[in-house]
Amino acid sequence: HLVALFSDPMVDAVSAFSKASGIPAFFVAFVVTPFASNASELVSSLQFAKKQRTKQISLTYSQVYGAVTMNNTMCLGLFLLIVWYRGLRWDFSSEVTTTMSAIFVLGLIASTRNTFPLFWAFVSLALYPVAIGLVAFLDYQLGWH
Repeated sequence: HLVALFSDPMVDAVSAFSKASGIPAFFVAFVVTPFASNASELVSSLQFAKKQRTKQISLTYSQVYGAVTMNNTMCLGLFLLIVWYRGLRWDFSSEVTTTMSAIFVLGLIASTRNTFPLFWAFVSLALYPVAIGLVAFLDYQLGWH
């Protein structure tokens, strides 16, 4: 019941910010909202990483990967259930394809070892803007919804 209570104002806030800024709602929802909703995980991950030990930094990577996978899988599953149950039109193929591709790429990277050199952090971080750019390309250049 709490989700229902807070989701409507959140959607209204994202829509209002999107209209005021001229940025499409999808990009507001996938760029601004995750930073706000995952702020506690971000802070704890940074505290682990400050210790600058290989094991701590790898734990940070695992924590972030787990959070991203859990959030995306849960939200996508609930979203698909609602679309199916209510018989809604599906218009999010590019977003789902991009999200799942980023998760699988990150999963492949994470499954290769227990500790990671620093350059893997940049590769992992680069997946985020690449995914957003890919959605923009698929939606606005190819018209793939």
